[in-house]
Amino acid sequence: MGLLERKTEPPKCPFCGQLIDPPRPVEDDPFFEFDGGACSCGAAYCFDPTARNGGAVMLQAMVQACHGDWDRAQNLSLGLDYVEGFVTRYSALTHRVNAPGAFGTIYFIRLKSKK
Repeated sequence: MGLLERKTEPPKCPFCGQLIDPPRPVEDDPFFEFDGGACSCGAAYCFDPTARNGGAVMLQAMVQACHGDWDRAQNLSLGLDYVEGFVTRYSALTHRVNAPGAFGTIYFIRLKSKK
């Protein structure tokens, strides 16, 4: 195992701990501008390469979690309707966390199931 491999690790979903795929362009909505994806546990995620667009990236992840329903996404309440998670210091170049010089953030949203 190389030095870089020991210090870094692949990104994992903060909710279920599964490895996630690299964020990719999201084609579901013409207003989506950030790369994203979905975990098999149901969490949607989006990548902010600058770590400065948190609000816009989080909103896109919420809309993705709501399958494109912008109205529903804007009326959700944290803790009541959804949980959020983050993976910081992510490098899209290496698809690793804690890579040297990495400062991107992946934002996760997972809707709570209705009881």
